[in-house]
Amino acid sequence: MTQFYKQSGFTLARANTSTRWLLTLFLLSVIGGCFVAALQYSSSAGGFSAENAREWVLGNEDDFEAEVLMGEKTPRELLAFIHDHIFSLGMLLFVVLHLVELTPWSTAIKVSLAFLGFGSLAGLLFSPLAIASGSNLALYTQIIGGTSLLLTLTLGSLACLDEMWWAPMRRRRRGKAEPPPSAPLFPKKKAEDVTPNGGCPLGYGSDKKESGDSSQEEPPESIATDQ
Repeated sequence: MTQFYKQSGFTLARANTSTRWLLTLFLLSVIGGCFVAALQYSSSAGGFSAENAREWVLGNEDDFEAEVLMGEKTPRELLAFIHDHIFSLGMLLFVVLHLVELTPWSTAIKVSLAFLGFGSLAGLLFSPLAIASGSNLALYTQIIGGTSLLLTLTLGSLACLDEMWWAPMRRRRRGKAEPPPSAPLFPKKKAEDVTPNGGCPLGYGSDKKESGDSSQEEPPESIATDQ
């Protein structure tokens, strides 16, 4: 993360060997976690159907033929579910999407992926409260939220892995140059905005006048009149 801000030319494709393997192992663990979560999510914690989502929140104690009996979640249990996941999943999303920033994907795709990820997280975590209140729409927002969250993490991880290992080889085969790194701290200035004497890259002090321009014009000399 620190290389992203301190080294302006850093990208995933230019990462050294140790950093590349460290990120690869982390991203593979994220993909593995998404796979396990999908298996667990398909049988519990909401499932992939509205009926499973309803049973996970409201219970199925009236169904004597159910394979697994589940009791109705209390408000405290639902808040505990939100508390246990909002920080951990939020931080995981932040790390993965932060790494996606080091890929040459367009800004529109990166912003869309960020909104999709955190919007899905909100839908997954807060839909159970709405289900407990009797909302039928929340049954589907929980399913869509959980599925979209896993999709965001998996897609972001695969994009980073591709940029580190396979994208550079494709560019070399096609004779293409490496894409320029993004500027995370400040956008690139236009040519007309660049001052000839330079200055702080963040723009501080740009409103100050140069020392040569601060001098006021001297009043014109008075014209002597002939007596």
